[in-house]
Amino acid sequence: MNPSCPRCGAGCSVKYGRYRRADDAQSIQRYRCNQCTKCFSSATFTATYRQKKRRLNRLIEMDIASSTAQRRIAKNHRCDRKTVARKIKFLANEARLRTAKRLNKAEPFDLLQWDELITFEHSRLKPLSVAVMVCKRSREIVAYGVAQIPASGTIARRAREKYGHRPDKSGSMRRQTLRAIAPHIAADAVIETDEHKRYKREIQRVMPTVTHKQHPSIRGSLTGQGELKRTGYDPLFCINHTLGMFRDNIKRLTRRTWCTTKLSSSLDDVIAIYVSFHNSTLI
Repeated sequence: MNPSCPRCGAGCSVKYGRYRRADDAQSIQRYRCNQCTKCFSSATFTATYRQKKRRLNRLIEMDIASSTAQRRIAKNHRCDRKTVARKIKFLANEARLRTAKRLNKAEPFDLLQWDELITFEHSRLKPLSVAVMVCKRSREIVAYGVAQIPASGTIARRAREKYGHRPDKSGSMRRQTLRAIAPHIAADAVIETDEHKRYKREIQRVMPTVTHKQHPSIRGSLTGQGELKRTGYDPLFCINHTLGMFRDNIKRLTRRTWCTTKLSSSLDDVIAIYVSFHNSTLI
């Protein structure tokens, strides 16, 4: 059955020849609407409609999830940096849809681990918090969130002098992330975290029926991007190893890198691509 016309909605279209698409050499079926006399094709209904370099989509997705900088991606594939930036926006939206479909099809999760890593945008004086929830049984990343936090420690005073007051939005981000993933978590689930003071109250407020277990924090080792711990047995190894994979596979999260995130929304897009690649390919 021929598709309906995307302009007038009439279901009286007829085949109207074919054409060979330039960027990937595929033969595309054309149609003509007998009511409005407008032409369209089978490519009109795809997410890549009007894209000129569809062949780069999968390549850029793999590069982004394989610790490659955007400038190097543009150089390797002989395209403009703006093309890579636009592709990342498109791939991030597609990745979020795939992740949502994956969650809707999955069984409710019953054993999870929850933790955060710290990075920054533009300058180390403007840190960001990235919260991640992982299924301990399958190693699947089920939720994440990104939020700004104020600088702490020895650079806190310099950060206030240079950029002013920076509100802490990590709490609202964690609560929003927990509310979004709550329908996919079993009522008798177990969530393991470290001894962060706010985790217990936030988890009990959003999911009062789950069991929350806290484990003492352990000093990080030199290996594993500082996320793996100096011990023979780490009860939070699953989440710590996953955060180590974040550091290693996302270029802008690597420690001591000059590939810094300029906007927190851009970091969110890159993490969305990596989460989909991690769940579908790496594990």
